[in-house]
Amino acid sequence: MKSIHRFAFAGLLVAFGAALTPKATAAPPSFVRIPAGTFQMGSPVGEIGRDITETQHSVTLTRDFEMQNLPVTQQQWVDVMGTNPSAFQSPRSCTDYRVVNGVSLCPNHPVEQVSWNDVAAFVKKVNATANDGYTYRLPTEAEWEYAARAGTQTAYSFGNDESQLGQYAWWGANTYVLETHDVGGKAPNPYGLYDMHGNIWQWVGDWYGAYGSAGAVDPQGPNRGWARVFRGGFWFADGPHCRAAGRYSVDAAYKGPSLGFRLVRTK
Repeated sequence: MKSIHRFAFAGLLVAFGAALTPKATAAPPSFVRIPAGTFQMGSPVGEIGRDITETQHSVTLTRDFEMQNLPVTQQQWVDVMGTNPSAFQSPRSCTDYRVVNGVSLCPNHPVEQVSWNDVAAFVKKVNATANDGYTYRLPTEAEWEYAARAGTQTAYSFGNDESQLGQYAWWGANTYVLETHDVGGKAPNPYGLYDMHGNIWQWVGDWYGAYGSAGAVDPQGPNRGWARVFRGGFWFADGPHCRAAGRYSVDAAYKGPSLGFRLVRTK
């Protein structure tokens, strides 16, 4: 597997590289344009693993946005923040282990053990130094699911057959060492996004709140709450927890070795 080239920040942030070629090999980090559109958010009654909170309803996103094709890596975090909070940063965890300015890291593993609040600080720093006309942020919950589905309405972006999940995700059935894996090592979804099922849970911007059954336009989630939403599944999750509609929440200060993030950007 090729090494993932870090995105260099000009100042701290520079360009993220060329568009992806959809195949099951590591690819340079970049942003993928996600077109505006309407989809059914949530899951149908009868979907295996469905939770009662996944009320299916129509959502329209009125603006295109760009989503990072890969979760944010340890190298990317270190480039911006200068430290590495990740649990999996030792020579035992990766073949490309390195020490940069006294900081140990597995550069192509996703960063984890970052709270929602930590991510907000990362985003603030990126926006303060980017100077490229974009605003960087976490995706909304609706944007995340829309991008994960990539035009599909099945449990996973490739269909409903859990037996195919190992082609697209690091999850409980193929993770024999209990830790994260290099980002981009499995096949992408139809939009060219990697690791949307499995490997690392991903924070989104929203406070947790119940869905309504009525249609929504550009939903942002509640104005306040007690917990932030995360999505996607992780390296030891079962299949139902890796579904596109699966939604989970925890206190914004929580940090764990299975929880990371990816960014979106808009102009």
